[in-house]
Order: sequence, then structure tokens, then C-alpha cells
Amino acid sequence: MYKFISRNRDKRKLHKSYIALFKHNLDQKWGKFVANQPLLKKVLPQGMTPTKLFVAEFRKLVDVYFSYIDYLNSLSVENKEIVNTTVKKFFNYDSHAGKIAKFLHDEYEIHNCVYCDSSKVSIFHHKRKEVRRFDIDHVLDKGTCPLTSLSLYNLVPSCKICNNSPLKGRKTIGDTIKEIKHLSPTNPSYDFWHHVKFVINPKFPNISNTPRVMYENEYELDIEYYKDTTYAKSVNLFELKDRYNTDFLHEALLYLDLKDKYTKRQILDMAKILGKTYDEVYEDIFKIKFDQTHHSLYRKAKEDILGITTFG
Repeated sequence: MYKFISRNRDKRKLHKSYIALFKHNLDQKWGKFVANQPLLKKVLPQGMTPTKLFVAEFRKLVDVYFSYIDYLNSLSVENKEIVNTTVKKFFNYDSHAGKIAKFLHDEYEIHNCVYCDSSKVSIFHHKRKEVRRFDIDHVLDKGTCPLTSLSLYNLVPSCKICNNSPLKGRKTIGDTIKEIKHLSPTNPSYDFWHHVKFVINPKFPNISNTPRVMYENEYELDIEYYKDTTYAKSVNLFELKDRYNTDFLHEALLYLDLKDKYTKRQILDMAKILGKTYDEVYEDIFKIKFDQTHHSLYRKAKEDILGITTFG
């Protein structure tokens, strides 16, 4: 749902900082692994090194992911186990998980789960220790392809619900290579925000009950797509429609009722009486800027329902 926006606009500095987390000369270390196990020579594509892989763009990672799977499938069961075990040992995510999570939290403008926007991405302190209330999802499963388990653009801060089964788990977002490349929030062209719209629809025709919030069972939150229906793959994988109807429908109906109650004319009249501007009164009622500043949960859905989001 959210794009990755680094606080550090200089990508070279960002990449350098990320690679520095691992301290060792990665390429030299990999060379020793290959020397001890010749089967590893064909694991990385020609011209690719661990250092390059760690900061390669996501679309390149997808190519590496499928190339690795194809290579494993060409090996005997015994050799497949040797290669996969050795690669997992080198690209060991678990031994770096804490510092990677802190890096993503500190270096990126990410405040809520990237996939669902219904849970906070934050770190708090407990007894002088940092505790994080989010997972790191591997867009491309690290078990299937450990080669990409430490790659920066394969790592997404998410809530535990989105990250684990029965939702994403080890699955990819999308079924084809083209879809998988397109639907990762780390892909520069990813734009869920302007192609997916949350709307409120009556379950039955000719419903005109107001306020709607008093007749919640007669409405549902639905999802529409502007031009690019591929994003339905992400919506369905993370079961956003069902989750939003369970957790956000009541609040959404409140906003829609407020929108009907406070027309532009009424807000202008209130502004005149209160000695405020139109924008100040509008903010007092709907708190759009507050939500943006405080990174409120379900912000996109709220802005869609109020007609604020620009699509296309």
C-alpha cells in the first residue's frame, strides 16, 4: 500500500550504509565459499556479486530468484541439499535480523504496515531494550531462495498478520514474473495508492437510511481499481476487503455521514461565524492533516471515502 521512501535521498549513501551492516568483505568471503564448493559457481548470475545483490533493485532480484530455483531443480537431490545449505549459511538472515529491522525503521519513512495500513511499524523501549512491534517480510521467500534473504529491496516492514500464514507466508505477491516484479512495494513503479480505491456500497438497492452508521449491517466496504487491476492480487492475498469490513467499516460510515452532514456551504458558514478559514474548519471536522502528520491507521481508506485521493 505504501511506497518505500528513504530518508536519505542519495541512494549510493543508503546502499553504502546498508552494506556496512555486514562488516565483512562479502565478495571475498563468497569467493572462499565457492572455492570450497564448486557447485556454487553457477548460483549467482554472471557479473553478480553478494555486494551487488544486497542492493540490487527488486526486478533484478526476481530474476535471481527464479534463476536459483531453476539451477536447484537441475541438480540431484544430494547436490541440491549441499547448495541450499551452503547458501543459507552465507546469506543468514536470522543472524542479522535485528540490525536490519532497525535500519529499515530508521532509514525509511515507514510508519504502518506496508501491506495493510492497519498496524503500526514502530520500536519502543522496555527495560532499556528496544522492542519492535513489526515483522520483516521477505517479498521473495528466503526459504525458497536464500540468495535474496539479505537483499535490501526484498525486505518489507509488515504486521505479523500480513507476514504469516494463512495470508502471505511463503507466497509471492502475484503469479507471473511480470506480476511479482510489479506488485512489490520496493519496486519504484509500485503505486497502490493511486490505483486502488476503498468505497462504501449498500448491500441492497435503494437503501437511503441515514445516518448510515445506525444501519451498519446494510453496508459494506468494497474495493475498486483504477486502470490497473493487477493490484487485486495484493488485495486478495492480504484479504483486505474482509479485514477492513471487520475492523474499519463502522469508522468509514461515520466519515461518510460527516461528509454528507457538512457540505461546503455549511463549512463556509461555520468558518464565517467562528472567524476561521474554510480549511481550518474542514480540518477541525475531518482531521486530514492530523492523520497525515501522525500517520494514522487506515488513512488511505479514509481519504478515499472522503473523496480526497487523486487516482490515475
